[in-house]
Amino acid sequence: MTTTTLTPAPVQAAENSPAPPEWVDWQVAHQIPGRLRIRIPRLNWDDEFARRLQRSLLRTTAISESRIREPDPSEKVGARNQGTWPTLGMPALTLAVAIAAAPLELPFSIVGGIVLAASIPLWQRVGEALTQQGQVTIDCLDALWLSYQLLQGNNIAGALALNLAAVGESLRQSKLQQLEDELYLLFEQEDAEIHWLSDRQRFAPVPEAAREGWLDSVEKTELLQNLKPVAQGAILPTLFLSGTWAILTGDLGRASALLPLDIGVSLRGVTPLAVVSTLTAAARQGVYIRNARVLEKLAQVDTLAFTRESFQDLITPELLVSWGIPYQCIHFATDAAAVECLQEQLRRQGKRVAWITDSGSDCLAAWEDQVVISLGRGDFEAAADVILHSHDLQPLGYTFALAQHTLATAYESLAIATLPNLLVVAVGAFWGLNPVAAAAINGSSAILAELNSLRSPKPNPLENGFL
Repeated sequence: MTTTTLTPAPVQAAENSPAPPEWVDWQVAHQIPGRLRIRIPRLNWDDEFARRLQRSLLRTTAISESRIREPDPSEKVGARNQGTWPTLGMPALTLAVAIAAAPLELPFSIVGGIVLAASIPLWQRVGEALTQQGQVTIDCLDALWLSYQLLQGNNIAGALALNLAAVGESLRQSKLQQLEDELYLLFEQEDAEIHWLSDRQRFAPVPEAAREGWLDSVEKTELLQNLKPVAQGAILPTLFLSGTWAILTGDLGRASALLPLDIGVSLRGVTPLAVVSTLTAAARQGVYIRNARVLEKLAQVDTLAFTRESFQDLITPELLVSWGIPYQCIHFATDAAAVECLQEQLRRQGKRVAWITDSGSDCLAAWEDQVVISLGRGDFEAAADVILHSHDLQPLGYTFALAQHTLATAYESLAIATLPNLLVVAVGAFWGLNPVAAAAINGSSAILAELNSLRSPKPNPLENGFL
């Protein structure tokens, strides 16, 4: 047994982080039988290298346990990750300066300039949207709202909005990276047995193209395809409504309250979190789900079709209850001709079908509105959308329930982000609302929506559902 602890080497203080070297410098810090500690300076500043190294260590059969220690903060002076400061550091400093401006009597120009500097990424996105995409995006509305707050001297409101947006973005990116890393670790594992599954369960190799499509597939879901034009289409009317309200009321403050209107935009942030969280939760139970679109189709399944009569012996009343599908909506097809005939029949009836097979089949992958679920007993890499690595039907109920839970969670998160936003916009437009309170409510609700999208139910082995 070998246990390896990797410790970042102390580095000298420097004004800027060193450029990543092309080679890896390392030294043995401590060694005893069965345990080895290695010091690698590159771990101080290269998080991506640390993640790749951890994945490689997990695939090495000679190492039973590995751990990468976080370096002591005093050893990281000058070696800070350059991507963290613009994302969180600058907005946090901006908020602190804005709050301290009044008691310290800081000049308005200095405070406003700092807030404007912190908003540079926002203005860059606005410029890219206008010049490269030719579109007015939600960032344009946010930039107009921020500009008005700065002109009115509401530096705290502008700084708070930037800070909460940065916290939400950092949370989303870090959790996505964490969950994606876990997915990669699960499906890149090359050891003979997986430690969190039973001895007889093994993961099949997942094609690289399928792994790369986990997040890209989110944009292809019906949920986002339906809401995306609604969210984009509401931007120009919001601008028009804000301008009209300014003319009717003569109050630019109440008119600007309409600018942060969020109609479906937040869903594009919370949906990837909900999807990747679910894919990871399923993988922990030995269920591989190919991508977000497959997950969405699983939630809509109303008919099961089996490619072998022998599957009848595996279906018990308990399983039927956990699947939530009536027995009359379960079909069997014993040969290729019967499969093709049943496919066409169910398609004409508008059924959302999940095909259960021993192995993936190219002919079963022909229809967009169906899902191919493999028990992983044969060559299932080619076309299977879902792989049950337990080689039986037991996890099927959990898989359906997990998919339905994900869809429900996405709508819950949308409500958490949107309803407070609509309330803030309405109150601000009709009666006026302190912009600091508006920024706090909008930003906090967006963060709460992201946290809600990370909820993954735990499986109940007794009921094959959720605890």
